[in-house]
Amino acid sequence: MQRLKPALQYSAGRSYTWSGAVLTNAYAEVSDGDKREAFAVLATPGLTLWTTLPDGPYRGSVMCAGVLYVVSGGFLYSVDSAGSYTQLGGIPGSGPVSMAANYTEVAVAANGTGYVWSGGALYTPVPFDVSSVIYFDSYIVWQIKDSEQFIISALGDALTYDAADVASVEGSPDNIIGMVNNHRELQFFGAGTIEIFYNSGATDFPFERQGNSFIERGCLDRDSIVKINNTVMFVGDDRIVYSLAGYSPDRVSTHWVEYLLRDATYARAWTYDQEGHKFYVLECDRGTILFDIATGAWHKRASYGSDFWRCNGGIVAYDRTILGDRDNGNLYIPSPDVHTENGDPIIVQVDLPPIEANRERMTMYSFEIVMDTGLGNGDVEDPQAMLQYSDDNGHRWSNEMWRSLGKVGEYRTRAVWRKLGQFRQRQMRIRISDPVSRFLVSYWADIQ
Repeated sequence: MQRLKPALQYSAGRSYTWSGAVLTNAYAEVSDGDKREAFAVLATPGLTLWTTLPDGPYRGSVMCAGVLYVVSGGFLYSVDSAGSYTQLGGIPGSGPVSMAANYTEVAVAANGTGYVWSGGALYTPVPFDVSSVIYFDSYIVWQIKDSEQFIISALGDALTYDAADVASVEGSPDNIIGMVNNHRELQFFGAGTIEIFYNSGATDFPFERQGNSFIERGCLDRDSIVKINNTVMFVGDDRIVYSLAGYSPDRVSTHWVEYLLRDATYARAWTYDQEGHKFYVLECDRGTILFDIATGAWHKRASYGSDFWRCNGGIVAYDRTILGDRDNGNLYIPSPDVHTENGDPIIVQVDLPPIEANRERMTMYSFEIVMDTGLGNGDVEDPQAMLQYSDDNGHRWSNEMWRSLGKVGEYRTRAVWRKLGQFRQRQMRIRISDPVSRFLVSYWADIQ
């Protein structure tokens, strides 16, 4: 038996002949040094319904004074720790919003309008069309739409504005695409550059440019800019995903990711954490892909019947992670101990890299997956794994061959397929949809 090369990230882009590795609804985890293998692959967490808002989709959220505020569909809601909600006012539209909060007020930038929830009422106090909003040192900072300018509120007062409290980001003649408060710096992402401001404490206007800090790299989409793991990630104007290490944008995307982004009309990102894995979740026209900070690897998420993951944003609130639905008002809690998405199956797919040996014809007498078995439960008595193979670089696949993963307590069950024929090059595809724990450790084949 020989050990086969595992798939540790999704890399099947232009050509299965070259790579063919696929991880859909599964991601790699690195051993801490005393495990059987250096890596294992585990299924993505399931989703349990927490509450359902009357209108959808989820558009954004923020915490303010210990209360969760969510824009879903055309409305702003407050949601308490039990999932009970109150509709506060209308926020027209269905696309993503930008949200921020000070100690008592919630700010929302949506469809060019700046909204502020303050004192039990919803106001539109900002005297300009705006694109995004952040909080910085008790100021609410708004990006003025289609311009190189921004405006700040009065200190600690999101309802009060002065026409003199407008500044320009003038280091390069490009409009502001988005902005972020990062390490007490106000970082403005333009179409071709990034400029840095800081709070100088000046009386007339507190924000000034940070010396000669100037990064010659632009941003494709405001909604791709996300703070994660003490840095900022974004999709650049060259359609490469970057992590901002200090003032140096480091490439973290692979050629597969850049292949997906090559003709993207939008790029929306957000983050969530799961047991030490910090995920940068990126949605574009071609689907939902995730970058795992822990491993530096990418994988794909796709909900049942879709090319996209049903979640399109999230927040940590009330000591839990809460994720919103891209189609309706559902809010979910993710859990690795749940194996469906609100009752829908999660189809794990792992395509291994190509197998060949000096272009010689070989015979595969058996193939085995080393994984957790004997985990049948009340939902499925005898869970199954499905195997296919392709001998023509992923163009055509064999019929599915099913094998039992063991009824409850049958821990010695082996997932083995035999008499798999001859080939010159081959790729193996494993799919598991039954709602059980799916933890794949290694792959073996008897090839001669």
